[in-house]
Amino acid sequence: MQIQTGELRETDLPNGYGEWSDYAKFAVTFAPRDRDLCSEAASDAFARWRRTGDVPRTLEELRACLWYEQRRWRFLGREPDTEGMRYAGALIRAMRTQLG
Repeated sequence: MQIQTGELRETDLPNGYGEWSDYAKFAVTFAPRDRDLCSEAASDAFARWRRTGDVPRTLEELRACLWYEQRRWRFLGREPDTEGMRYAGALIRAMRTQLG
């Protein structure tokens, strides 16, 4: 089920310290307009987070990053490592802050 970003509510979000299955299920409620551009921006955002701890500022960007992470880990055929889980949680917590 897709959820438009403008219709997203805090109650739609998984716990910010949750399980990967909850993050992944939520991630696929987002459909990027341009998958290639989304992937590039999400890769840049992850690298920036690794350097600074900062996540993107807009709800759309945060959702795009989580969408990309779900696809990346599914492609790798495994669940995220510790760093990947910390990043996914940071994205969810930032979304919650924006919606709260």
